[in-house]
Order: sequence, then C-alpha cells, then structure tokens
Amino acid sequence: TALCGYILLTRGAFSPATYFLKEYLKVHNILVAIDSFESATITSPLIEKTIELAKAFSSKVRILHVAPKLREAPFNIDKKVLRHEVAHELHDEHELLHQLARSLRDQNIDATSLLIEGSTIKSILHKSEQLDIDLIILGCHRHSELFGAIMNDTGEGLIAKCSLPIMFIPTLEQ
Repeated sequence: TALCGYILLTRGAFSPATYFLKEYLKVHNILVAIDSFESATITSPLIEKTIELAKAFSSKVRILHVAPKLREAPFNIDKKVLRHEVAHELHDEHELLHQLARSLRDQNIDATSLLIEGSTIKSILHKSEQLDIDLIILGCHRHSELFGAIMNDTGEGLIAKCSLPIMFIPTLEQ
C-alpha cells in the first residue's frame, strides 16, 4: 500500500488501507466507477475491496458507469439502427449495474447504481459533488481508457481536478 497525496494505491491485503482510512477519513459515501463490466463482477478485486470498505465504515455505495455520448452516425450506417443498438447496449449495462447493486444490498450494504451518458471525468466529478462522496474507488489497468483519462497530467485528468481521496484497485490484466 502506498500513499501519494490523496491517492491510495492498494494491492493484496487490505488492512493497511482500511487502517489509514479509519484513522484519517470519514467514509460515509463511496463512489465506485466502473469502466469495464468484465472487471466489475461481484468476485472482482474492485467490488470485493468496495464491499470490505463499505462494511468497515457502514458506508453507502454508489456504483457509477459513464457511457460515452452517442455521436453522429457514420455515413454508411442507418441512424435508427445505430440508436437501436446503442439503446440495447445501454439497457444491458443498466441491468448489470442493477444486479451488482442488488448483490451488495444482499450483503446489507446500502447500494445504488447509476448509468449516465457524458464525459467520464466531468461525470465522476459532478456525481461525487452531487452525492456528497467521501471516497472514489476505481479499478485500474494500464491499457484502459479510464486509466488514461485519470492519469492524464495535462490538467484534464481526474487527479488534477479532484480534491477527494481516490483509491485505485489493480484489476487483473486479461
């Protein structure tokens, strides 16, 4: 476990991170951002660590997935077909988020899921403020778009714009 400013990186045993958080932070509301449903199952490190923290602090958990806004359809694709496909995909993602939140509620954790369209960083920041979030938890694997957006050092990334503690949970590389 290493602490860099407000960024808490953790791998393996979770007790040092939990100790740090209990000693220095009040964690009533947790936002866990999901960028890939393959790395966000109930048995994934990201969700297991979220459950462990939520139980340790009796925290509420908000599971967030930000879908990119639908752009203009390429000239060779029918707009109605594209909209139908995107709507179907969003419906499936919404259902997966609900199942994940339901699994946390089955473990006596106050959990809700959110699926929104927009810019990932802006959406995480906006929802964190709106929901009075105390800790953001993110899965990280070096090749994801979310990792690139978060670690972007041009001032556009989440780290540059966020004043909240951010916990990165390494995900298994595929």
